[in-house]
Amino acid sequence: MGETLPLSKATFNSAIQVETRPERLSSEAGVYLQRQALERTGIISWLTERLTDPRDPDRVKHVLGELLRDTLLMIGQGWDDQADAETLRDDPMLAACGSDRRGAQVIERKLASQPTISRLLNILAREQNQEVLDEALRKLVGQRVRARNKGRRARTMTIDIDGVPLQAHGHQPGSAFSKYTGQRQHYPLVALCGETGDMVGVLLRPGNAGAASEAAAWIPKLVEYLRTHVAEQVRVRLDAGFADATTLAALDAHGIEYIARLPRNSALERHFEPHRYRLGRPSKREREWTDEFVHQAGTWERTRRVVMIIRERPGELFREAFYLVTNSAGSQRFVRRHYQQRGKAEAHFGEFKDVIGESLPCTRRGRATEEQAIARSQALLTLRALAYQLLHVLRDSLERATGDGWSLRRLREQVLKSAVRVLRHARKLQVILERRAASHWRALLRRLSQVEPAPG
Repeated sequence: MGETLPLSKATFNSAIQVETRPERLSSEAGVYLQRQALERTGIISWLTERLTDPRDPDRVKHVLGELLRDTLLMIGQGWDDQADAETLRDDPMLAACGSDRRGAQVIERKLASQPTISRLLNILAREQNQEVLDEALRKLVGQRVRARNKGRRARTMTIDIDGVPLQAHGHQPGSAFSKYTGQRQHYPLVALCGETGDMVGVLLRPGNAGAASEAAAWIPKLVEYLRTHVAEQVRVRLDAGFADATTLAALDAHGIEYIARLPRNSALERHFEPHRYRLGRPSKREREWTDEFVHQAGTWERTRRVVMIIRERPGELFREAFYLVTNSAGSQRFVRRHYQQRGKAEAHFGEFKDVIGESLPCTRRGRATEEQAIARSQALLTLRALAYQLLHVLRDSLERATGDGWSLRRLREQVLKSAVRVLRHARKLQVILERRAASHWRALLRRLSQVEPAPG
């Protein structure tokens, strides 16, 4: 195999010696699973047919499909910095699984450099290309929903909306200091399917944006697409920061059903006052019930239905309450239970930030204007949302195959970040997987082979 380069001997055990050899080894075996899942969606082909590539075809070394695939696979594996491309330049698994070509020669492919990936972001940052990226994310969700419903739209669908702060390292365009988090950040809006955890949309916003900033314009456009292609009825579930007059009026105007939590204030507390004190003996278990009333906040243009959830804990004299504003015709019990299911979405929001990346490292290097840098950040954010969706598909398949719950971090650390040795024999590539990951791989690959490719 060639020259061996000794690195060190262990001081605690002289029998252990660490060395490196020019063999085809990789700790990124999971790109094989990602590519398998990616191929079943057909989304790379769909993107390359619709994206505009301004590069001179005669001078292109890395085609658009391979660049997109490499970038998504690297993000999924946890390499979220463009500079990591140089580290992975000779990785045999990324070379083989990111290639458009077939055959054993794909092992010799070199990954694109950091400047080339940066130019990819410039391409995707174009307005028409960003629209294609956004639609690709929604298309993946539509595929998953129709696959579960025999090609038809779902009857109902719930969309959870929230802001996810992403820390900015330095004065990156579009970032700003937030007094609430004590950091310089971007503050994008993120939309998830409440029933399944699928990523529906992302929108970049400045770090000092209000919780509901731009939501009144963005949510109706998102819901319109979902109503047309994904579900007959789309309901929106919102946290307290989105219960402002502008957002609620926009949802009412577009006929969008919503359930939103209200921040506590003196006007709402007056309705709770008769229920505040426990009467009689304390309950031996926690109790919860509802009441409702019509309320008009000072900034609202009309009255709205408010459902009050009252909670009594054992041994406590004072009860607690929180408030939900809704235009739903459902019962008080439905409104309460449906909103309390939002906790699952909160976990997915946290996973997106934890596993896919906490920052958007796009700057104004070169001749880029601030607007161009912000557009690159939006493109990168959408790529990360696509990478999240790909991992979520794998996580869902593994949960169904094993019957166990899986977080994205556990999926990456125990399944995707597996070590392999790649051997080339004439026209074949043999991938030798470490034994500890074999059972999970076997279950996941069996599940993926049983699932029909998603409809277009």
